[in-house]
Amino acid sequence: MKTVIAITLAVLLSACASSPYTYHVEPTPILKQKTPYKVSQVSVNLTLGHGAIEGDTTFANKTELESQFRNYLEASLKEKGLLAAENTEGLSVSFSIDFKRRFHLGGGALGKPEVSHSVVIQDGDKALASFGKRNYTTKYAYLEDLAVNLEIAAFSWDQEDEPRDIELISKLIVEELINAGK
Repeated sequence: MKTVIAITLAVLLSACASSPYTYHVEPTPILKQKTPYKVSQVSVNLTLGHGAIEGDTTFANKTELESQFRNYLEASLKEKGLLAAENTEGLSVSFSIDFKRRFHLGGGALGKPEVSHSVVIQDGDKALASFGKRNYTTKYAYLEDLAVNLEIAAFSWDQEDEPRDIELISKLIVEELINAGK
């Protein structure tokens, strides 16, 4: 009986001890929900899923997506009070986002995107921490998610709605970012 309890306790403690963050400097100088950040780089790897129309310019291209992500990431940091002001100290953050656009109805309507991201927090050229998440999609609040799914099912989720996905993804990434540190 003692062995079963010891094994169960060990499994629970090891599960609780895992962290999504990799710290490259110990102890980390990053303070959870206090460190200000500068968005130094946003790189988007855009892939088009099945049903994309060759040469269609209806949807945002890679450069436009990078700009939209940068704007939403900075707005989310500013909303949290953690966007470093111009000419002030703050840690630099590089974002790499894989964004797979999924299509419905012959390329005229969208489904939820498939997303992966990796983030590196730096002080100058020195990497302090990194984290990431793979193969996820947008998940809105319960009733809003239901409404979005109904729009997708009705083939009416389109280029005008895609910025809502980008904003939600940006907020999720920033939430992970500000919770890095000790």
